[in-house]
Amino acid sequence: MRSHGQIAAVLIAFGSIASTAGAQAIYRCGNSYSQQPCAAGSVVEADDPRSASQREQAAQVARKDARLANEIERDRLKQEAKVPAYKPPLQDTVPPKPTKVASAPIKAKKPPYFTAVSPKKPGDDTKKKGSADKS
Repeated sequence: MRSHGQIAAVLIAFGSIASTAGAQAIYRCGNSYSQQPCAAGSVVEADDPRSASQREQAAQVARKDARLANEIERDRLKQEAKVPAYKPPLQDTVPPKPTKVASAPIKAKKPPYFTAVSPKKPGDDTKKKGSADKS
C-alpha cells in the first residue's frame, strides 16, 4: 500500500502538468473576456505565478480554515441548543379592576355654543290682573 505522501506528490505533479499544458491566451475585449482575439482586445496574463509548494500550502490553509469554521459552527449550535426558546409572558385574561379616585363633584359645564333661555318658568304666562286694573 502506498503512503499518503506519495499519492499527494503524484496528484500535485499531474495537476501542474495539466495546468501548464492547458494554458491558453485570454483576451479582454472592452468589458468582456474571450478566448478569441478581437479588434481592440488585449492579452491578459492568467498564469498562476505560484510554485507547486505554494499552491499546496494555500490548499492546506484553506482546508484548515474550513475545519475551524465547522468546529466553530458546531460549538455555536451546541450553545444555542442550551438556551431555552423565548416565550412571551402570558397576558392577563381578566381586565384590571378600576380604582376609585376621590374627586370633587362634577360641575355642569356650559356648552360652547349659545342657547337662549327664557327668564320665566313655564306656566307663568298669566299677568297679574290686580296690577293692570289700577291704571
